[in-house]
Amino acid sequence: MKTGLKMAGAAAFLFGVYLYTNKETPEAFAKRVRKSFRVKKQAYSDWKVAYEDFKQALNKFKDQIPELEKVLIALQRDIDEAQFQIQPRIDEINKYSSKINKP
Repeated sequence: MKTGLKMAGAAAFLFGVYLYTNKETPEAFAKRVRKSFRVKKQAYSDWKVAYEDFKQALNKFKDQIPELEKVLIALQRDIDEAQFQIQPRIDEINKYSSKINKP
């Protein structure tokens, strides 16, 4: 019991020193703490909403991955086909350009 009273007394003393050094009244301290708590509570609430929105967006993205894979495969096939059709022309251009560059 004595230890508890000593600790409470020490805490009250340190609180008084804190208020004195910051030139703050107990009422102003309480208002500042309440305001800070409300701001942090609102920030946490905003973060939770943003996190839930992110999880929903991530789930939608995961649902679209099979479609994305199909599109990428089709795109790669089109690129390969275009390269196959263009390659003979590139070879001809390189052949003529190498003739032009020779002295």
